[in-house]
Amino acid sequence: MQEIQDFGVTVEEYLEGLEAGIDILELKRLEAWGIPTDLALELMNIMPKVANGTATHEEIARGLKIISPSRRGTIR
Repeated sequence: MQEIQDFGVTVEEYLEGLEAGIDILELKRLEAWGIPTDLALELMNIMPKVANGTATHEEIARGLKIISPSRRGTIR
């Protein structure tokens, strides 16, 4: 079973994020994994496209670069 993590997000912050189209908990999880905020937001836009099969090859490659530990600090 996966461990529950506390990212210090209030219900109000979470709901405000959802209104803005951002899953704050997912963003915090990616940031905790070492991905900078701007890249985490980019990845969050790519992931649904990959899941529904509409991502381009370039988007898939970009997502893989973002989540690759060896490249996290060098991508911009």
